[in-house]
Amino acid sequence: MSLKNNYNLLRFPGLASTNQTLKWLHQKESLDEYTVVVCSSQTAGKGQVGNHWESEPHKNLTFSLLLKPVYIQIHEQFLISKAVSLGILDVLKEYEHGFSIKWPNDIYFKDKKIGGILIENALNRDVISSCIIGIGINVNQTVFVSDAPNPISLKTITGYEIELDKLITQILQGLEKYIDVLKSSNAHALDDMYLGKLYRKDGFHRYKDGNGEFNASIIGISPYGHLELITDKGERRSYAFKEVEFVVRESDN
Repeated sequence: MSLKNNYNLLRFPGLASTNQTLKWLHQKESLDEYTVVVCSSQTAGKGQVGNHWESEPHKNLTFSLLLKPVYIQIHEQFLISKAVSLGILDVLKEYEHGFSIKWPNDIYFKDKKIGGILIENALNRDVISSCIIGIGINVNQTVFVSDAPNPISLKTITGYEIELDKLITQILQGLEKYIDVLKSSNAHALDDMYLGKLYRKDGFHRYKDGNGEFNASIIGISPYGHLELITDKGERRSYAFKEVEFVVRESDN
């Protein structure tokens, strides 16, 4: 399998966080774009807004990628999340059907979570000077001990062990395809692609905000990455990260 870009893979047996390590290394000495920090055991991985990411040592993919997306306007930085999500999804759907993107950047198989993305941007005046993309994929882990409500792994889905080195190469290839779109004049082609791959994109489903539960349907994603819903009573609502949650009943799983 060949990669178009010259990736510099920095491998570690164990780390607290691949994102934090890559950030520290880049601050210490400016690294080339497409530097990747990957580890076999991550003890303090984070998801969105500080959520813990459980990962059994030597069973899963935990890695971070450095980009320098100066070609993306600050107010359009959610395009990066769209590109990364779509790149991962393209790879996973080669293994099985049923994967989707749960807004803003979780990867789901049916009603269960198989992966997550944490993107941290560094801004310099009016450009994104660097972007650290942390990716965690449940690959060969079959027993989860944290209080995460709905984890699943690729091995559980397919019934066989997945070669981790092969999978990370596949994912980097998938990311290349959509990073190329980001660099082009057609970056907003990702908008419809992302919307079409969203978890619960069709029909009305249960959500919960600060005022309680309600039924709504997804109608779009704003340029700032907000989830745009319309309730079953015809009310339009827009939510930023953590302002709304998807209600997934045990019977849905």
